[in-house]
Order: sequence, then structure tokens, then C-alpha cells
Amino acid sequence: MAAASAESPPPSSRRGTRLAIATQRRAWTRRVDTWDRHNDAGMAKVAAAAIEAVALRPGLVCVDLGCGGGRLALELARRGATVVGVDVSAAMVERMESLARTEGLEQVRGVVSPIEELRLDPQSVDVVISNYALHHLLDADKGRVVRAAYDWLRPGGQFINADMMLGRGTTAQDRQVIASKVRVMAKKGLPGLWRIAKNAGRYLLRLRERPITPEAWSRLLVEAGFTEVTATNVVAEANVVRGVKPPH
Repeated sequence: MAAASAESPPPSSRRGTRLAIATQRRAWTRRVDTWDRHNDAGMAKVAAAAIEAVALRPGLVCVDLGCGGGRLALELARRGATVVGVDVSAAMVERMESLARTEGLEQVRGVVSPIEELRLDPQSVDVVISNYALHHLLDADKGRVVRAAYDWLRPGGQFINADMMLGRGTTAQDRQVIASKVRVMAKKGLPGLWRIAKNAGRYLLRLRERPITPEAWSRLLVEAGFTEVTATNVVAEANVVRGVKPPH
């Protein structure tokens, strides 16, 4: 059976995707030794919410898109799932596999691949899950990945995206979330002010941070064919969007 991937984008879009992939590979390879230690309690809560959103039972085959050092992948394996962790950074995948070996989690396997270029057999997995990774994709690639995930999933399979989800500050909710983040970072003094400036540039120019709203993510899932689509706020800008591939 031929592996399925997202449909081919036009040449101009491919150039943008290649640049985004190269940027993410450099960024995450540099952060391999620090990322897990620098995650705050809020991000740990989001990861836990993603895990709890899975209707998990032993033996499920799960794919973790943007697995990083394996926060989701390792926990899913501890609960009996077989997990494929996918990341653009080979160093991140190596870290995940090393931690899996340390714990004796033989059912964890890593794949070095950009999410945008991942190929899997149709109807070969039960869960596609991601945590704080898909907002880095270009908007067109977000839709292509959701449609590809629908093809990868078996009937009844689950798509779960736990991520930063907000718009461009045009709604009251967006402005409230942005203001709360700015207040928290400003209390940290100069390092916090530097983070405000850096993140504002990324966000406004959409160079690395390209979040969309939970409503926009929900529409992508519905358009791809998912049912039972839900969006749950976890903390501040973080939400979990979940959909199910119809069983028939």
C-alpha cells in the first residue's frame, strides 16, 4: 500500500515551506538540551490535557507530530501505546529514543522528518497527536497536514492538537490573552522585556510563530471530514482541538 502524504503545494508555497522547515530544524536542534527544562508549568498542563484527550487503550498506534524530546510519546508508551515520534530535528529524535531506552520503552520509534513531508500508509494508525508544534507550520501546510492525518487514521481514529491558538489581536479574547502574556513576561525584568520584543516580532511578522484560532483549527478538521470536533481551552492561549474519523 502506497504511503500517503499531504497533497503537493504549488511551487511558490513549496519555497515558503522549505524555508520554514530549515528555520525550525536549526531552532530545535539548538534547543535540544534546554527545551524540556525551560518548559513552564502551563506547558506541562497542556501536554497532560493532550494525553487525557486520547481515548487511550493498550495497543493503539500513535504518531506524535513534532515530538521533541518525547514528552507526549514517552507518556503514551508508558500507558501501553506503540508510538512513532516525528521531528524535523535529528537531535530531538535521538534524545527521545535515548530516554525511551533508559526506561525500557521498546515500543517507541523515532522518525526524522519535517511534519510537512511525512508519509505514512493510509489507515495505518489510531491516533495522530501534536503538542505545541503545528502553530509553526505555514497556514496552507496546516490544512494539508490535517487532511493527510485523516488519510493516515483508521476509521474511528483520533486527531488531537494541543497548541498555541489565537488570532492576530483583532478580537477582545485575543487582546486579553496577549495582554496577560505581556504582563507575565514584563514582571521578569530585562529578560522578560527581551522576550516580549522577540516574540512580538515573530508573531506580527509570522516568521516562526503562526498560530490560528481554535475556531480556525476546528474548521480545518471539519473540512477534512472529522466529526465530534471539540475545542477546549487549557491555559491562556493554549487549547486542545480533537476530532474523530468516522467509523464507517
